[in-house]
Amino acid sequence: MADADAIWKVRYSVTENRLAPGRISNEDLRRGLEDTGRGWVIEVDGSVEGFAIGNARSGNIWALFVLPEVQSRGYGSLLNDVMIGWLREQHVPLLWLTTGQGTKACGFYERRGWKRVGILEDGQARYELPGAALQAVAADGDG
Repeated sequence: MADADAIWKVRYSVTENRLAPGRISNEDLRRGLEDTGRGWVIEVDGSVEGFAIGNARSGNIWALFVLPEVQSRGYGSLLNDVMIGWLREQHVPLLWLTTGQGTKACGFYERRGWKRVGILEDGQARYELPGAALQAVAADGDG
């Protein structure tokens, strides 16, 4: 939670999958980081430039965001891989996430083995990471 202000700065800076300030509270963030999962940040020269939060109870990728001005530096891939490795260590059987249709996030996840499995009533695309892909990502991180 020491990075909460920086996490919100990153989250509110994105141009896709936008979130209205206040829709998710600091208490929601705390629960995601401390009660149901874990979070990671990418910090460069004292500044948080990206973060990810994974839920070990539900398998939900609660968040993975990088500041727009530092995208394409590999930060998202690093966060994705570290988070998946940790979730695998927790023996989470199925990982899933939702994101806006037609966003850069869709391509990001598809390139990393996530499969679109449907569209929710709110129009969000649901992705799941098949077990073989989950094991392959985690194995890459072991080396």
